[in-house]
Parts: sequence; C-alpha cells; structure tokens
Amino acid sequence: EHFRKLLGHPEAEGMKLLENRFPRPRFVTCAQGSSQARLLTSKLNPSITHKNMGGVQSGAGEVIMTDDVSLQVFMERLVQLAVQQ
Repeated sequence: EHFRKLLGHPEAEGMKLLENRFPRPRFVTCAQGSSQARLLTSKLNPSITHKNMGGVQSGAGEVIMTDDVSLQVFMERLVQLAVQQ
C-alpha cells in the first residue's frame, strides 16, 4: 500500500501543477518502451532523426527515429523562406 502511494506521488504532483496552467498542457502517462513513450520522446526531442545518425555517440542515450525536424532546422528553414520573399 505504501509503495503504491509512493509510485503515484509524481503523477499527483504533476496534476497539481497543471491545475494553474493556461493553456493547460496535455499530461501523458505511459510505460517505458511503449509506443506511446516513443512517440512522446520523439515529439519532445526530435533532434536525432534517420538523416543525422552519423553524429550519435555511444552512451548518448536512446536513439529515436522520427521524421520531425528539430527546432533549429525549423528556424533555419523559416529564415530562408523569409529572406527569399
């Protein structure tokens, strides 16, 4: 019983923090290694994709394949489009 309470505390704390946020962010609970966890990680940090696998160092963490671009690539492309017009 106490161990279950201990494991549930971070989720309760997260929900408590979300109450005062506007707009309210989406709260996702998922198991490690599940498809939902991989999707969440790829959305939060899409910096490693199938196109830039060469720069990955061993021990740098889990490699997540995604088609999303990083914020830096997005901003560079946005600047290119703004300069063209």
